[in-house]
Amino acid sequence: MIFVDKTQARRLAKDLKKVITSADILNRQKEILTFLMTYEPFLKAEKVGLYHPIENEVNLLILMHLYPDKTFYFPRTEKDHQLTFRAVSDLSKLVKGKFGLKEPDKNTPVEENIDCYLVPCVATSGLYRIGHGAGFYDNYFQDHQGHKIGIVHQLLKDLNVEMNEFDIPMDVII
Repeated sequence: MIFVDKTQARRLAKDLKKVITSADILNRQKEILTFLMTYEPFLKAEKVGLYHPIENEVNLLILMHLYPDKTFYFPRTEKDHQLTFRAVSDLSKLVKGKFGLKEPDKNTPVEENIDCYLVPCVATSGLYRIGHGAGFYDNYFQDHQGHKIGIVHQLLKDLNVEMNEFDIPMDVII
């Protein structure tokens, strides 16, 4: 069994994302949407954490239209590697934030109790998420409950990466 460190996994992910086609992304989107349409923790959730995709991440924004009775919350990067989640009903209201991410305005109220999170992953190892390396999601999940669904491209799923005590596992990876 070959283990790589997170830096090597991120490099591999960056290289693999260059060969992922728009057709691959659409197929993965369909697979994930199909899974979510029958996944009870997602279906029961009233408050759902979502994300605006960057760098070939799987785009799940259509969920806002497919599930109009749910309230969707997007992450906002704050000081000291912290995240907050804030309600978004109109994607055109997102502003360009830290790291070029589209995120809610700072005046949008913060929600502390979200039922289910769809969490973008650069790659995964078992139930563990490998992100971009700043620790925002791990810091957030130390203090927040909710069902965590890791979203990753199939090619980058379940790499053998050494994790550490600060890494927070997802409940499921799709």
